[in-house]
Amino acid sequence: MFAARWLKAPVMALVAAAGLAGVAPAEAQDKITIGAIIYARDSQFWQQIERGMKDAAGKYGATITFGLNQRKLPTESQVVEDFVTRNVDVLVMPPLDKQGSIASARRAKDRNIMVVEYDTKLEDASIASHSIGVDSRELAAAVGKEMRKYLESKGGQPSIGMITLPPINANMQPRRQGFLSALEGLKYETVAEVSGATPEEGANGLENILRRKPDTTAVWASNAGTVAGAAAAARRANTQTKLYGIDMSQDLAQMLLDPASAVEAIADQQPYRVGYLAVETAVKAKRGETQPRYVSVPVKLYTKSDPQPVKDYLELVRSLSN
Repeated sequence: MFAARWLKAPVMALVAAAGLAGVAPAEAQDKITIGAIIYARDSQFWQQIERGMKDAAGKYGATITFGLNQRKLPTESQVVEDFVTRNVDVLVMPPLDKQGSIASARRAKDRNIMVVEYDTKLEDASIASHSIGVDSRELAAAVGKEMRKYLESKGGQPSIGMITLPPINANMQPRRQGFLSALEGLKYETVAEVSGATPEEGANGLENILRRKPDTTAVWASNAGTVAGAAAAARRANTQTKLYGIDMSQDLAQMLLDPASAVEAIADQQPYRVGYLAVETAVKAKRGETQPRYVSVPVKLYTKSDPQPVKDYLELVRSLSN
């Protein structure tokens, strides 16, 4: 079983479900150094990514060092250059931009550093040896289908708003396309489509949509920050508009359990699992074990109508904080 004794039952179950148990002792393996990049530590998504990576590194006896790109391409380039200078064995990174991140990733590859990408993919598929994560279209389509059920239940022609990621974000188009694919064939009015990634931008986005149409039926937001911000704005406005979004958090889980909250459903990427699998795949591949080029993590959908999985998520978050 999982080597870290302090892990609680929810994490143990998650690891077992991912097929992550039953590995040879780390001490018998070659030590591998990993340079891992995350955006920041300002959200539970990235905190869970980091925790999953740390746990996998501990399990497999790898040395892991983290760098933060702070959501800026120049910073990402500097972090990669630092890892190249340190001559790490593996670079694990979430490309900020499918084109803009190519140059720095290629520098690592040219120095014989294995590149493993997660969360997003580089446009040049020849650089990364492995890609780990959820299919962004499927992620958005999952919550889009849930939103469609609500829209169809309202009758007539419902109205929607969209808060999409900024165009520079590699997930912007796949998520937008996935969401819209779930609504194909349904007659609806698009009140407004705005861009954002932070809680403040999510709040401003919802306020913008409601100014145009106060009785908008539902709004889709494309990440945890914008959903949380939109939910706060919805509470202040006392609106009946329902919210559907992407990326779970402790706050959003509490909102799903609150009957008065506007949040109805969240599609999650299972970030702990993504982080764990990114490092596990890297270490196994570096030690000569054949690993898939693409490692897919299934989407997890949380809804207000099914509270038990939401409660299980909160227990998982609590266990990860210990």
